[in-house]
Amino acid sequence: MSHVVAGLDVGSSSIKCIVAERRRDGRLRVLSAFSTPSRGLRKGVVVHADDLLTTMRQVVTDIARVSREAAKNIVLSVGGAHIRARLSRASVAVSRADQEIQEDDVERVKTDAQTMVKLPPNYTVLHNIVSEFFVDGVGDIHDPVGMIGNRLEVECLIVEAFAPHVNSLIHAVQKAGGLVSGVIFAPLAVSDGILTKRQKELGVLLLDIGFGTTSFIIYEEGKAVHTGSIPLGSGHITNDVAIGLRIPVDLAEKLKLQYGCASSSNISRKEKIQLAEVDPDPSAERKSIELSRRFLAEIIEVRVEEILDWVHNEVQSFGRTVQLPAGVILSGGGAELQGLGEFVREKLKLPVMSGAPDVSTFDAVNPSHHTYLESPQFSAVAGLIRWGGSRVRPMPEIPGILKRLFKNLTP
Repeated sequence: MSHVVAGLDVGSSSIKCIVAERRRDGRLRVLSAFSTPSRGLRKGVVVHADDLLTTMRQVVTDIARVSREAAKNIVLSVGGAHIRARLSRASVAVSRADQEIQEDDVERVKTDAQTMVKLPPNYTVLHNIVSEFFVDGVGDIHDPVGMIGNRLEVECLIVEAFAPHVNSLIHAVQKAGGLVSGVIFAPLAVSDGILTKRQKELGVLLLDIGFGTTSFIIYEEGKAVHTGSIPLGSGHITNDVAIGLRIPVDLAEKLKLQYGCASSSNISRKEKIQLAEVDPDPSAERKSIELSRRFLAEIIEVRVEEILDWVHNEVQSFGRTVQLPAGVILSGGGAELQGLGEFVREKLKLPVMSGAPDVSTFDAVNPSHHTYLESPQFSAVAGLIRWGGSRVRPMPEIPGILKRLFKNLTP
């Protein structure tokens, strides 16, 4: 039996969507892929519910035209600086007299690890991700069911979110006529979309640079050990360019994409940009303006360095040294900035690669869908489809589903 799901990556500047059918052989048949401008969000958080609802109604309508089943089976990615993660450990005595570990022992110890985390007011657990199990003190165990031991211990990565923010996003989708069947923290979705098993085993830092936020996740020995988000993204770079050059934001975005560079040292001081080449219909005032490309890069570099410093501090706050032989994988729309890879390599002293969705398991009905699937901006939504097509099932449309929804999503 086929299973149709819609992945929805709701960002501050755009909403990306893939509708796909999971076939019996496990392959994903892409029925639709599109991107539309987003309204009503800032830094991953709903700031104007009516604007978001207007956009979401059109998105849900477009999904339903392709598949009514998909409109009732939407998997959302969520982001924002309100989301954070902590490691937690717990142990329980094995319940059976013969000391054989059962599934209920695993569930008990995972629940205890989650309970030990003291949540701030209005926060909820978004994910409870097992790092490893220990049986009588021996660790690096992935599945202890059937093993013999006296005590079962677990280390989990607990991802927590401010519930009102997540609820507002879910409410907008459901008020627009859709049904949310899953909510996933964006870096987890991105990592499912682009990271290989080997990269996760070696140790890797995934850096997803969105418009309003930058999210990260660290894998070590195949396990997610730390994740988080900061309230800075590529949109802040655009705003800096607009302010520094005293030009409209739309023009600043074009200038950044066409001539921007993350490293000013790579740009000659003699290199100039004719503003008329970027603005197809320049005013008489701007028609003759000539800009220094080096100055543009200097503006960009300051903000990029701030983003990397903030991420570095977040990684350092993890409290232990992590080994990252697989280096840094860049994703998201901000990753397309010229010179970013080289700048990150110099700043973090790690190998750097640009990431893009692995399309080997996708079959596109329309060849044009490959343009979306292969874009770094679609990394999160590609991961959502992989995750949702195999792990998430529709839930009844009732108020207050958030707690049950998160329980359903716990890996």
